[in-house]
Amino acid sequence: MTQNEQSTGAKRPFKQTRALIRLALNEGLTQKEIAALCRTQQSIVSAWAKGTKLANEGQLTELLTRYGHTLRRQSFRLYWSIDDETNTKKFYRVEGKVIFQHIFYNLRRDTRSGKQHKINPEERLIVHHQGQDTFRIVSQARIQFNDGLLLDSHQDDSIWFSSISPPLTGKQLVCHLDKAGTEIASTWPSDGHALPFLIRQAMLQHGFPVEGIEEYPAQW
Repeated sequence: MTQNEQSTGAKRPFKQTRALIRLALNEGLTQKEIAALCRTQQSIVSAWAKGTKLANEGQLTELLTRYGHTLRRQSFRLYWSIDDETNTKKFYRVEGKVIFQHIFYNLRRDTRSGKQHKINPEERLIVHHQGQDTFRIVSQARIQFNDGLLLDSHQDDSIWFSSISPPLTGKQLVCHLDKAGTEIASTWPSDGHALPFLIRQAMLQHGFPVEGIEEYPAQW
């Protein structure tokens, strides 16, 4: 990571500020002690605790070092896969906030109107942010029985066969999904071509730097 990227990350608003402050308070720290650790005023910590203001990551470095692992454990999803031959089930607990999710539908065209309709969700991509510049992709496909029927459930997360990627940097994540968009464009043209835009939009909306973006800042 370059010095510029590190600086950008330190200034990025931390959206789980209130949860982190509440966690530190529950662990026995006072607002005054938190203010000292974050090199700010107690009134600022009070605003963080109430959720009226967000701290940036640089201010919370010490608290993230102490309690970040606990905060990440509180934010997770459970995934699974089933081996086709042995029927062996594997379960995966992936920590970190979900910053991106996209579903690929089976599209069918209405013979009368000519319009396309979304019939069944077939595949899904999920991206977890796991702290610092670390992301993980969960690639999913619908679980299908030998007779061709799809697993159905009131719990949506249980209907997907999942595979988990190795940890990726933000740059690697964008490159990976750019390539994936090209590969799937023949099956899902609209989704494949839109994927590079969608992942960049999600990254920027969550405060992560993305290379190759032309900036046109407002003048205040």
